[in-house]
Amino acid sequence: MHNAATMRSLFSLALALPLASALPVEPRDAPQFVITDLKATFPYPDGPYGVPAVDSFVNMAVTYPDPSSPTTATTTTSCRLAWPRGIDPGPTAWTPCADPALQVRLPADGWTRTTNFTVELWETLTPSGTGLDASNLLTHNPNDPDAYLLCIQMGKFNPLTCTLTGPMGQRQRQVVMPAVEESSRPA
Repeated sequence: MHNAATMRSLFSLALALPLASALPVEPRDAPQFVITDLKATFPYPDGPYGVPAVDSFVNMAVTYPDPSSPTTATTTTSCRLAWPRGIDPGPTAWTPCADPALQVRLPADGWTRTTNFTVELWETLTPSGTGLDASNLLTHNPNDPDAYLLCIQMGKFNPLTCTLTGPMGQRQRQVVMPAVEESSRPA
């Protein structure tokens, strides 16, 4: 009896197998943003050789899904956030990148200090406002091999500069940020 039930199950499976293999399989990459380069300058008010007021900025190169492509093609743009001399860097509102379909901000709930901040990216996909959203915390921590930023003062009376080379400037890094489709841009 056990053998008959097993044989029926195997026979049913054998009949279903050709149907399952006939279904089209299209692997699709999950959408993501990739920060391929980042350079930042911030005030460095500490110590006798610090610089308390500088023109601060965060410049980044971003690769992101090309909304006009029917495939998983990507495109690249640059984004810049800036604070004039005398204004302490901090959270920002949404700011268009060089390609205005992509916007960037440093959200208030992700801002710790100039060497630890969250970058959030938004790409508008449709006229109704649907788009892709992604964020990632960028940190400078010499003791954390997974930290993205290297932030150092390059000599006396120079500002703090940050790059995507990780702790101790070991190697150039990229920040891969999985994106989620949303019906509207986060407030």
